[in-house]
Amino acid sequence: MNAGNAPHFPTLQTDRLTLRQLTMEDIEFIFQHFHDPRVTQYLMDEPPVAGYAQAQAIIDFYLEPEGKTHNRWGIVRKGDQRLIGTCGYHKWVKAHCRAEIGYDLAPDCWGQGYMTEALRAVLQHGFERMRLNRIDALVYTHNDRSVRLLQRLGFRHEGLLRDYFCLDGVFYDHDLFALLRRECKSYLWVMSVAHE
Repeated sequence: MNAGNAPHFPTLQTDRLTLRQLTMEDIEFIFQHFHDPRVTQYLMDEPPVAGYAQAQAIIDFYLEPEGKTHNRWGIVRKGDQRLIGTCGYHKWVKAHCRAEIGYDLAPDCWGQGYMTEALRAVLQHGFERMRLNRIDALVYTHNDRSVRLLQRLGFRHEGLLRDYFCLDGVFYDHDLFALLRRECKSYLWVMSVAHE
């Protein structure tokens, strides 16, 4: 398969992780994961998942991502084949070579480098396969863990988006971070990444 006909969102492999498309078999994980207040604490654009119908709607949204402007990979730990989080792109504007990145991880997996490893693969894929020039990230102002992750990956803070999201009648500021292709450091690609 040549690069021109290759899918934009294939399965990605890193040393410890497989990033694959979500399927209906993941509905229990999606419900439990996005029902957990520790996971949804800083996700101001969507309320916590309240039932299986909402979990199914999330999976439906990301099924068959080719031709869409969004994708979400399920992050599977190779050691035990456990689904531990998700990550992907939103608002892909092909004409302007930019997209927004999003991610979440099961709380018992925090602090073990999984998301750094996953996002290195996703960023490499975005710049090389999707031909992105700019990748944005919006972060709730008090989400220090996410800010540190982005800074580790080379993202730069570009400004404050005041009252950017409204949840349950409350407005929340978000910080805008971005990474440009020309700013990418070679350390991003330390992890080997393969496409299936």
